[in-house]
Amino acid sequence: DLRQPNWRDPELESRLAATLTHGDMRLAHVLRQAGAERASAVLLLSADSTINFEAALQVRLLNPTAEIVVRSTSRLADLGALLEHRLPGVAVVDPILLCADAITTALRPASMQASVEVDGQFIQLSNGPIQDLRNQKQVRLPGSSSGSPPVWLSARSPQLNRDPLAPGQTRRHRALAWLRSRVRQVRAWLRARTRLQRWAFSLLLLLVLTGVRIFSQVGGWKQGVFVTLGLLKGEYVDPVNLLLSDITGMEEVSGWLIVGTLLYSLVGTLLTSALVAVILERLLRERLGVERIRLPRRGPAPVLLVEGSALARRIAQRLRRHQQLVVRIEPGGTDGSQDKGIVQFGQLEEALQALEGRPVSAVGLLSTDLLANLEAAMALQQRWPEAGIAVLAHDFRAAESLGELLGGLAVISTVDLVADAVVAAAFGERVEGVLQLQGSHLLIVRYRLEEQDNLCGLNISRLENGYGVTGVSLQRPRHHDPILLPPPDLVLAAGDQLVVLATAANLRNIELGHPLPPSYRLRIKLQGTPWPERRFQAQQSLARWIGCLPGEVAHLLDGEEHLTPLVDREIADLLVEDLRRQGVESSLEHV
Repeated sequence: DLRQPNWRDPELESRLAATLTHGDMRLAHVLRQAGAERASAVLLLSADSTINFEAALQVRLLNPTAEIVVRSTSRLADLGALLEHRLPGVAVVDPILLCADAITTALRPASMQASVEVDGQFIQLSNGPIQDLRNQKQVRLPGSSSGSPPVWLSARSPQLNRDPLAPGQTRRHRALAWLRSRVRQVRAWLRARTRLQRWAFSLLLLLVLTGVRIFSQVGGWKQGVFVTLGLLKGEYVDPVNLLLSDITGMEEVSGWLIVGTLLYSLVGTLLTSALVAVILERLLRERLGVERIRLPRRGPAPVLLVEGSALARRIAQRLRRHQQLVVRIEPGGTDGSQDKGIVQFGQLEEALQALEGRPVSAVGLLSTDLLANLEAAMALQQRWPEAGIAVLAHDFRAAESLGELLGGLAVISTVDLVADAVVAAAFGERVEGVLQLQGSHLLIVRYRLEEQDNLCGLNISRLENGYGVTGVSLQRPRHHDPILLPPPDLVLAAGDQLVVLATAANLRNIELGHPLPPSYRLRIKLQGTPWPERRFQAQQSLARWIGCLPGEVAHLLDGEEHLTPLVDREIADLLVEDLRRQGVESSLEHV
């Protein structure tokens, strides 16, 4: 550091003050004085991203093997991506963007279920009882109190139903499913329209059907279609001449036909004028950059995001994927809707005027100025007392206590959230986000397994029970779709990409290779004199679930009561179910 830091507490100062080096970290002699040449990891955490990138290049020249963590901002995202690609062992971390999942969870409306996005799919978080163990998994939270309800992950994303034809289905089933989905989309589109728009759409459809019915009485239904569409296009002479071509004299022309064609022509003129007005408005808006911002009149109550730049943009995109309307306020940004369902204003007053008389489900104050965020939060809380308020604080140790003091605000300290993520990046792991569940900071970490990794050869159950992590997604080589909530018996291999929820302490244990041992075993007894085939199947099941050769478990099936080697709970439950089908009496015991 260039100057004496402002220590967060005296104990930290007493432990670290003696090891502090003063100087510019871009200089080689300063890095040598700090021991960068011998370090296993170097964290470059200056508030100036350009200084961090310059120092990273200098560190790599001094130490070719150290893990380098570079604090950056979204403004230098492209440079960070290039640096990670060209220099192995360099991780570029944007602390603000890592908080997107935690802030999105805090801002979600009551109608929207909490979720985490992994590999382009949503994994839902719930506190409810489990429905199907194959599609749900309990999150392993460190030090959670006994009164806290368990948190479950549920792989019920709508994106999961994208497989080819399921067993027993035909092309006809797929066509019917496609048709039903399109009907649901049309219904959803109609529900999103105003009452006036729905009446106008119904009236236009009624005019088309009635016109075809009336004008087809003379020359057939094809002529009726042409005449109806011609009149609704705003024309009059040509469609009427087509009708009169089949009439021998003017005395045969009905007065109702004249009135009807005139009415249809007037309606068509109005439709054509409205279409021209819309086209001109869009052309002028693109040419002059002027657009009137309008909020949808129907749909869910919007979420209001005040400032935040790239962080607000990422949160808005994640909320929008849940069909949630988002209103953004970004001073100096371009006005208008940047994406469907995301409306942006340049000033808070403009947004408040557009939201006049409408409820808001949640408000996020994402500026870097804590006092400005608190002032705006208390003002907006008076305007919408029922809305959830989340306030971003850069560095505030008592964030939770401050939120309770100010009337239930959710104050999120980025330093507290991201500190563990930066440490995990120093271990060489890729951290993709941070979640805050029941007071614990869980990191969304992606492992890319190689031959020398100590996770290779472990099944998912041993990984989760031994290191206290939660497996979320597994991507295997040469497989396009990831395996969400991988089953406990699946064995990890080199080339796999595994996404887990873990704390920094869990990641450190994985780095050191210090798993907790299994704590369950089975008491088994083979009943009667089985057939050799059934005995062989039971022997294969034991060897598979315990993880050994079949010959090593042959003595457990001699008809006497035996205890199996220690296994994890999930494996033990699967083994009990498998052995009972094969006539082996078994019971579970905790060690």
